[in-house]
Amino acid sequence: MNILATNDALRELWCSPQGNPWLTSTTGLVWTTAPVAWPDEEEIADLEFEVPEGDLTWRHMELPAQKSNGLRPRPWAIWGTSDQDLHVGTFGGVLYHWDGEVWAQHDPGPATHRLYPRTGRRRRVAVGHGSTILHFDGERWHAIEDPHGAATDDTLTGSAFTLDCDVLISSNRDGRLLRGSAKQGSTVMGRYGLSLIDVALVDGRLFLAAAKSGVAELIAEGLRILRDDLLPWSVAEGHERVYFTITPGDTAYAECDLATGQWRQLSYCRLG
Repeated sequence: MNILATNDALRELWCSPQGNPWLTSTTGLVWTTAPVAWPDEEEIADLEFEVPEGDLTWRHMELPAQKSNGLRPRPWAIWGTSDQDLHVGTFGGVLYHWDGEVWAQHDPGPATHRLYPRTGRRRRVAVGHGSTILHFDGERWHAIEDPHGAATDDTLTGSAFTLDCDVLISSNRDGRLLRGSAKQGSTVMGRYGLSLIDVALVDGRLFLAAAKSGVAELIAEGLRILRDDLLPWSVAEGHERVYFTITPGDTAYAECDLATGQWRQLSYCRLG
């Protein structure tokens, strides 16, 4: 069902625990159906949109300009815990936090490039370019040092949380897999020689999107390739299932039923 049609370039989708979708766009807008206190019709030049089907009321708002240079941000990722607590990571490295009333921003500095925020069990981290690892304590972001120091040629690409609230982080340099916490810092779990671009922990099993190498799982013996005929772009956990998006721009994703081990490929509809 086409629930939002717009000439805005929509990029990332997140659904809050309250059931409200949140969207970011490359033009620096945030869209949502949540009952937020935003203007009903914010005037933005050349913006067109309509809701041809459904009864959802969409609101949109421009993220504040970046304090460091006054430029419009380019949202790259969105994640949170509720409609009153979410984070937006941007291509330029600035992080935005919505607390239900205002947008605050944090600039980690020129070493960052893209940042991917993620939350889990009341823990929030952002990882990205230049071996950046940041932890949000509820008020501000703090840096966690990469065990190999700042490496500007490395990009930390994905994160997942363990039951004891440690974070597992994938890396595209030699396929490093890191484990870290705000108190104890980070350590290297292993190097697997693949380009790891995302990670998910599902029912105690660790799955990775390994780009051209395919879909992988970390087991006691090491990294095992489950599917080498897929080009996964991201991985997400589900109830007794794990999902992999396939190649940017493709309208399909792969689902693995963990109980049966069966795979199937599904299609999804584009928004916008």
